[in-house]
Amino acid sequence: AETTFRSPTMIAINLIVMGVVLWLVDRIGKQERDLDSMKAKHALTIGIAQVFALLPGVSRSGATISASRALGFHRESAAVFSFLMSMPITAAAIVLKAPEVLRAGNLGAEVFVGVAAAALSSWLAIAVLLRYVSRNSYGIFGLYRIVAGLIVLGLIASRG
Repeated sequence: AETTFRSPTMIAINLIVMGVVLWLVDRIGKQERDLDSMKAKHALTIGIAQVFALLPGVSRSGATISASRALGFHRESAAVFSFLMSMPITAAAIVLKAPEVLRAGNLGAEVFVGVAAAALSSWLAIAVLLRYVSRNSYGIFGLYRIVAGLIVLGLIASRG
């Protein structure tokens, strides 16, 4: 099962399926809820959607944004909640891995610079995305996933 789910064909299929899902829920989903109307049942449903990200080709943010949009949350609210949900796991990874990395040698300054650069670039990417989705649909992201999946399938087919 492990090799089946990690095969290039399965990854391509998951890219395409999640691209279609994101495009559909964004297109037909209502935009009637903002973060202030988030209830525990919504958060639980969106949290459960993260399970699909265990499948290669399915992104955590794509799964949670799709679930949020299916529940009627505004595009921007869906993105904000998705990024908020990533914070605990990111913090846990830092807490668990930092001592190991720091014990590996004189990497203190390098790790600090790397973390600072990652935080800054993440903040910038999130700001750009939030600005984009406040004015536009997620359609381009769905299309990107579909095209990426088709390219992978094409490469697989061309290899015979």
